Amino acid sequence: MAKHSPRDDNYDQLNINALFESLFAVSDSALIDASFDGFVESRSTDSHQNDDDFIERAIHLSSVLLEAGKRSARKRSSVHNASVWPLSPDLTIKVFSMLDTQSLFCAGATCSFFKMCAIDPLSYSNINLGTLIPKIKPKINNNKDAMVSTMIQRVGSALQSIKLGVLPPYINDDDADYDYQWGVKKFRQRDESPFLTGSCLSSLSVNGGVPGSRLRSLQLYTIEMKDETTLSDALSTSLSVCHSLVELKFVNMDAYISRILESVSRYCHLLERFIFEFSGSRPDLVETSVCKEFVVNCPKITTLVLQACELFPSEAFQLVKGFNELKYVDFSNCYSLTGAFLEDLATKGGGNSLEVMILRWLDLDKVEVKKFMKALIAGKLRQLRHLDISESGGLVDTGDDGDLRFGVSGIIPSKKLLKQRPDFCLVNKIC
Repeated sequence: MAKHSPRDDNYDQLNINALFESLFAVSDSALIDASFDGFVESRSTDSHQNDDDFIERAIHLSSVLLEAGKRSARKRSSVHNASVWPLSPDLTIKVFSMLDTQSLFCAGATCSFFKMCAIDPLSYSNINLGTLIPKIKPKINNNKDAMVSTMIQRVGSALQSIKLGVLPPYINDDDADYDYQWGVKKFRQRDESPFLTGSCLSSLSVNGGVPGSRLRSLQLYTIEMKDETTLSDALSTSLSVCHSLVELKFVNMDAYISRILESVSRYCHLLERFIFEFSGSRPDLVETSVCKEFVVNCPKITTLVLQACELFPSEAFQLVKGFNELKYVDFSNCYSLTGAFLEDLATKGGGNSLEVMILRWLDLDKVEVKKFMKALIAGKLRQLRHLDISESGGLVDTGDDGDLRFGVSGIIPSKKLLKQRPDFCLVNKIC
């Protein structure tokens, strides 16, 4: 067999180049059509098969030329974009890292230069797939979880933040129902299946937990699994490698709050913002021992939101008093939380850094609320500037005099409070 030499390749390339020069010199498409038909007829034989094969080869060749032309155009466009685009690849990647993940995908599809920047791990160091409606709709949830898990693994140690799931469907209190069995307000759920499950975070633990090691913010919305135990286990496993977390937000989640707080206390000592909104059928108990560990091990907490959990006044007071840097607290809709919590703040101190306190949908007693108001008038909780006690049991607005009233008796000196502290905002929306 004759050996194939580079010289033969050069000769073939020269012939092909000459062929292109001749072919592209013809601009009359009608002439090309007539010439092709004449060429087919001139080589016709008795075998139609040979003619068909020739035509198929011609069609294949035309498709090859078409793809080559498109590929060359994309390459030239990419070079052009890279030359006229005012930002360097490094700065482009920096800009891309500020986009939500869906927008990043769209940008990467525009040209090769943007695609090159978009696939850089630093471009999606902030994974944002939080959406009002699911945008990624594989047939089964496992595929959705695998997509997110793969993204996390590819980003690796560059991962900074994650925002996943379907955002809450509610906008205001009109989208909720009162659960008379447990005394809490339950927001209505969407009918569709969850966007993601807890398995989507499994890649945080790969390679010795490298992807989760530098994660600063984790926000999960409507993440579900077959039961509370499975979801709590999945979240606890993920948190075990997230030692750099500053913000942790779980919204519309049916998980065990005490189990989550145990993991946070054990692994997330730098945490500053913890937000948990329960959505299960029965409020989960925030245990006393868990509160103690949480206060001791996470001293940097400035924002604390526990909604629709079972939280007793003693535990609520323990949390508010224990976190010296706490500025924002929301215990709305918590089963078992009464005005005794406010009385403890008024008489035992604590909450000196507190600026905002949200206590909606709670069973407040007039005596306890009155003591708290008088404590505020006396100058306690000096930093507190916003108190929301809307839709609390028995509390009504008296009207013109500006004070609050419980039922037909028990005036709450809110008017005097606002006069004493004019920058104070008291919200009392009555359902």
